[in-house]
Amino acid sequence: KELGNYFKTDGIDLDWEYPSIKGYPGHAYSKDDKDNFTALVKTLRDTLGANQEISFAAGGLDNFLQESVDWIKLSPLVDRINLMSYDLVSGFDTITGHHTPLYSTPIQTASADHAINFLEGIGVPLNKIVIGAAFYARTWSNVPDIDHGLYQPGKFKSFISYRQFDRKQLEEKGFQFFYDETAKASYAYNSTLREFATFDDARSLQLKTAYAIKKGLNGIMFWEMTLDIPQQGLLDVISKEKNKR
Repeated sequence: KELGNYFKTDGIDLDWEYPSIKGYPGHAYSKDDKDNFTALVKTLRDTLGANQEISFAAGGLDNFLQESVDWIKLSPLVDRINLMSYDLVSGFDTITGHHTPLYSTPIQTASADHAINFLEGIGVPLNKIVIGAAFYARTWSNVPDIDHGLYQPGKFKSFISYRQFDRKQLEEKGFQFFYDETAKASYAYNSTLREFATFDDARSLQLKTAYAIKKGLNGIMFWEMTLDIPQQGLLDVISKEKNKR
C-alpha cells in the first residue's frame, strides 16, 4: 500500500505462474497455493480498500482453470481477470497447434472461448474477464508436410515479434499462409524448410475483439506493446474494431 501511495498507482496486478500446478521449469509450487493465492488477494483487498484495482493473470489451459484458483472465493475480490489465452501451445510442446486460437477444434480443446465457457459456467462474471492476444509468433522446425504442418510433431524453434514477422519476406522465403476457419486462427508453413508458425494477425484479432465486445467481457489485452509495428499494427486493429461500436 505504501508503494502504491508513493507512486500514486491505481492498484496492483498479480502474475503468479502458477498456483498449485507446474509452471516454468524450476519454479516451486504446492497444492496449498490455491488457498494461499486466495489469502494473498484477500489480504491485498483488505489492505488496499475498495477503490484500488486488483487484477491477476490467469492461465488459459484446463489445468490452471480447474486446479489453480478458487474462482468462487476469488472473483468477488478482484476487478479484472487477465486471461492469458496465448501460449496455449508453447515452447515446451513437441506437437504444433494454434497458440492463441479464439475457438476450439476437434483436435485442440484449448482456446479463448473454451476458457470463457468454463468460467461462465461456474459463475465468474464475464464483465471481469479480459481475453489475451499475441503480438508475436511461435515457430517449430522439422515439421512434416502434412496438413500444412498443423498438429504435427516438431521441435520448437523461436519466438518472433510481430514487428519482425514480415509476411512479404516470409512468402519470398517459401512460407504459405493459412487460416483455420474453425479456430479462427492464422498459421503458416514452409514445406522446403519444414517450418511451422502460429500467430495472431489482423484477421484473427478483429474477430477476437468483436468476440470480447459481443460477450460483454472486460476487454482484450495483449503481450506486448513493443512487439507491435509502430504504425497500422495490431493495436490499431483492436482500436478500429472497438470504435465501430
